[in-house]
Amino acid sequence: MPKEGAGAEECEDAVGVNVEALRFALADGATEAFDAGSWARALAEGWVRAEAAPLAVEEFRRWVASEGGRLRESWAGRELPWYAEEKARAGSFAAFVGVGFEEEGRGLRWRAVALGDACLVQLRGGAMLAAMPLSRAEEFNSSPALVPSHEAALGGALAHAVTAGGAAAAGDTFLLLSDAAAAWFFKLFEGRAPLLEEFDSWLAASENEALAGLFRREREAGRIKDDDVAVVRVKIEEVDRGSRQ
Repeated sequence: MPKEGAGAEECEDAVGVNVEALRFALADGATEAFDAGSWARALAEGWVRAEAAPLAVEEFRRWVASEGGRLRESWAGRELPWYAEEKARAGSFAAFVGVGFEEEGRGLRWRAVALGDACLVQLRGGAMLAAMPLSRAEEFNSSPALVPSHEAALGGALAHAVTAGGAAAAGDTFLLLSDAAAAWFFKLFEGRAPLLEEFDSWLAASENEALAGLFRREREAGRIKDDDVAVVRVKIEEVDRGSRQ
C-alpha cells in the first residue's frame, strides 16, 4: 500500500514469495534514494529465487553485490537531470528481511537475515516468540542501516546485519512487515489491542481492501506513520508427506 495520495506504482516496498522453496522476503526502498522501488524489488524477488538462500552474512554480502551490479547496469545509458545523476552515483538503499524454512524431522526450522528496520515476527498462541531485527516501537528511528546497491558501501552496512533462527511449529504465524507497519504492530501488541485480531483475520483471508481501509483509518488517527506499507503473513500448518503447506 503506497503513501496517502500516491499511486500504486509509486510504492517503494516490495515482497517476494516462493512457497515451493519455503522462502519469503520483504524490502523497503529508502524514499530519498535513487530508483529505490527497483532496488527493493530486486532484493525481495531475487532473494526468494536464488539458487541457495543467502542467509549467512558473507553469503548475503556476495549476493547483494551481484544484485547491485545488475541494478547499476540497468541504469546505463539513461539520461538523467543533474540532481538524479548525483543520487545515482550514491546508489540505492533499502531495508530487507528474508526468512527461509527447512524441514527437520516432523517439523520445520526457520532461518532469517535482516538489515534495516523491516522486521520478522514469530507468533505462537498469542505470544511473540521472536522478533528481528527490532522488537519494540521505541527502537525505530529515522536513520536505520540499509542495504546499499554499491558494493563499496557493503562492508560498513553489513556490520549491522542480523541473523537468527529457531523451531517453527504447526500453528505458528510469521509476519514480515515494513517499518511503518512493524512499529504500529509492536505498539498494538504491547498494549494487547483487540485490533490485532481483526488485522490478522483480514491478513489470513487476503482481504486487502479491508486492510487498506484499516491502515487509512490508523493514519488519520495518527497511530501509524504515513509511509508505504507491506506485510507478508506465513501460517505454518501440518506438513503432509509428499507435499508442503
